[in-house]
Amino acid sequence: MAGRDALTYLRWVLAACSLGAAALHFGFAPSHLAQYWLYGVFFITIAWLQVAFAVGIAWRPQRRLLAAGIVVNVAVVVVWTLSRTTGVVVGPDASVKEAATFPDILATVLEGLVVAGALVALAIPSLSRRRVRGRWAMPAATSAVVVLVAVSAGYGFSPRYVAGHAHQHGTAGTLTGTTPCEQSGPPATQGQVFDSAGHLHRGPNPQQPLDVRTRLQLEVEQATARAAAAKYPTVADAERAGYRESTVYVPCIGAHYTNIVYAISFNPATPSELLYDGTTPDAHIVGLSYLVYHPGGAPEGFAGANDLWHQHTFNGGLCIAGSGLVVGAESTSAADCAARGGSKIPLTDVWMLHDWVVPGWECSWGVFAAECPELGGRLGGTPFDVPDPAGRLIPQG
Repeated sequence: MAGRDALTYLRWVLAACSLGAAALHFGFAPSHLAQYWLYGVFFITIAWLQVAFAVGIAWRPQRRLLAAGIVVNVAVVVVWTLSRTTGVVVGPDASVKEAATFPDILATVLEGLVVAGALVALAIPSLSRRRVRGRWAMPAATSAVVVLVAVSAGYGFSPRYVAGHAHQHGTAGTLTGTTPCEQSGPPATQGQVFDSAGHLHRGPNPQQPLDVRTRLQLEVEQATARAAAAKYPTVADAERAGYRESTVYVPCIGAHYTNIVYAISFNPATPSELLYDGTTPDAHIVGLSYLVYHPGGAPEGFAGANDLWHQHTFNGGLCIAGSGLVVGAESTSAADCAARGGSKIPLTDVWMLHDWVVPGWECSWGVFAAECPELGGRLGGTPFDVPDPAGRLIPQG
């Protein structure tokens, strides 16, 4: 590439960036196709357009091709931004705001570079006539950029991200839209259904096989947890034991009553949170939640690999009032939180796990599922209420 004009080097960089973004879209198309056919078709279409742009810009550059590349990549960046801020407008997760992760951030950066480079090429036609001085500097720099794009895209396909997206969009099971949980509305908070890497876990949990010894150990631990739940059949029983209301009734996960004393470590016999079907003294227990302070990652938890712990760290965390009552979801802004009398708390080293072991409320999405599909209703009410047609938002406390 030595001695070529400046536009040639720019074209090769644009082609590399476009191919890197295309590779990421191709790679994650299957998981999005499993989530919703239109999502997968969108990914595949964009990937082929980016490949076509890369080939065209490398071999037969034209101004209208540059303009088309700008339009397509700006559109993709806009769609990605909406999916991370307000949710997409179609599909089963239209109102769910996805968390940004390395592969999609990388694809967006590469698309932004394509837009910027194409604008430069259009704005400075004389680049094609500018010979680059020096024999090795520009070829070496261009090659370094190409290698960096290739390595970064390759890292985006590492198991840390690919497995997470497969878990998010395919192997976790299929949402039907007919369960009481789904009919009650979207998840109340991001942390409710996203893990710390930003992967969605709404729907049935994939179950990892357990050997005989692990299964027997889990049976003992769950018997202990079930016995703990039996001690607090009503809210009145929980409050007498030192548990205090920390959320109103929330569809899919229940009303939370917390005893922070038990959050120091994980113990199946002492759940730090009890889940109820309401907040009246006679409301019935429906499940357990283990809230544990554990710096450096999720605690060991139950035997086996099926206990999927989650956190509430998105957007500065939950909005919590001085009494410990959650008065705003993670989507609540700091200003709105303050207006509700609360503060945004990131809960960085706090991990949570639901355990649906209460007889009569066994969760069909899995005993450790992030949500229980049988729990519908409306926020601040009970699972037996008609869902709120206006949607669900955490109310002021």
